[in-house]
Amino acid sequence: MSSLPAELDRLLHDLRGPLNSAVMHLEVLRRTTAADPAAKPSLDTLHEQLQRLAAMLPAAFDVVALELGPTRVLGLHDIAERAIADVGAADVTLAGEAWPHVLGDERLLVMAVTHLLRNAVEATRTAPSPRPAPRVSASVTAAGEASLSVRDYGPGWKSTNAKVVPRLTANSTALRVRGIGLLASERIARLHGGGLRLLAHDDGAEVILTLPVVRPAAR
Repeated sequence: MSSLPAELDRLLHDLRGPLNSAVMHLEVLRRTTAADPAAKPSLDTLHEQLQRLAAMLPAAFDVVALELGPTRVLGLHDIAERAIADVGAADVTLAGEAWPHVLGDERLLVMAVTHLLRNAVEATRTAPSPRPAPRVSASVTAAGEASLSVRDYGPGWKSTNAKVVPRLTANSTALRVRGIGLLASERIARLHGGGLRLLAHDDGAEVILTLPVVRPAAR
């Protein structure tokens, strides 16, 4: 059963209709032009692109469906600890002492940090040589924002251009959708009035989640 809101589930269903029809008609064309060496490469490419689109649509709708729920004052240190537990990354370093508080949806913020941390752990594992474990830290910026950083020591970004990353992609062979974590985290940050920044380092990459800072009520 779909977890999307009813209206988005209907829209996704409506979009899948013409997409599935296009795939069916493409299969007919591939069979009827099998002997045409000029047409085959183009038809094969079209088939791969339609498969990628079919895989990416549900992922895109999952991001669009994220909505802000009930909010309360939360400590970013607690959010980071929950994300570490969700990922199962016990060796991740939590750095810093004065972790800020934010007003937010606990479920969404844990989801965002979990996505970022999972990406960092995967990048570390795919590095060509042993690297330090990812590091999560937080601070209050000069502009008065709460800033949570997820730093890894993996291969790094190919680009930090905001028009290129984050973006949704799908491998046409394995149909594995990539980029969903960054896109979801960016949307969650924006729902909270914040944003997402990508930094490149010589020895890895860093994602910074910014959120409006609040002061917890005195007890």
